[in-house]
Amino acid sequence: MKNFKFTINGNVYEVGVEAAENGKSNVTVNGKSYQVEVEADVMQATAVRRPVATPSAASKSVSGVMKSPLPGKVLKVLVSEGQVVKRGDTLMVIESMKMENNIAAQKDGVVRKIMVAAEQNILQGDALLEFESVGQEPEPAPAPKAESKAAPAPAPKPAAGAKSVVSPLPGNVVSVAVKVGDAVKRGQAVMVIESMKMENNIPAPRDGKVTAVHVAAGNSVMQGDALIDIE
Repeated sequence: MKNFKFTINGNVYEVGVEAAENGKSNVTVNGKSYQVEVEADVMQATAVRRPVATPSAASKSVSGVMKSPLPGKVLKVLVSEGQVVKRGDTLMVIESMKMENNIAAQKDGVVRKIMVAAEQNILQGDALLEFESVGQEPEPAPAPKAESKAAPAPAPKPAAGAKSVVSPLPGNVVSVAVKVGDAVKRGQAVMVIESMKMENNIPAPRDGKVTAVHVAAGNSVMQGDALIDIE
């Protein structure tokens, strides 16, 4: 048996081919067996036609936009449109707070569109690229048992039309520059957070009005904690 590896539309297929007999060959694709017909001229060349394989029903393509997890400047874009990448591959490098941060692919997939360029300044939440990922569809969570305790109440969500500004890093709140009802502009510093002995301005991601302030000076925050809501 001869073994091959094919990449079709970003999907990888492990293929095993047995010698052709009576114009037919047994082909195994990712563990599943197929019987394919081989053209006579291809048989004489001792090669086989590549089988057309259908991805597993458990796999699906999911398109989405990858957004910047922090404000800063794009130093390098390391991929091109149409490039196939693996989970963990570095897609670009962003400089923030005098540190270089690698932005990595979260899944295997294909880069469909690049929305930023080197030397471009960006804010947290700005779109970086469109990414089509191919992965296993998660299994549904099991239904809760009758004897299980009630789940804790979820954290309060922003009001309709409002968007939370979250902390891009862990640290301590040094100062809060806005209050509920204040109008803010995109890029305006709304608070200062000290992290790694450095003071970092947290900018507003868009124009709007402050509808909630979730922290105060002296509070400790973790990366991803809600700081304020902007409507």
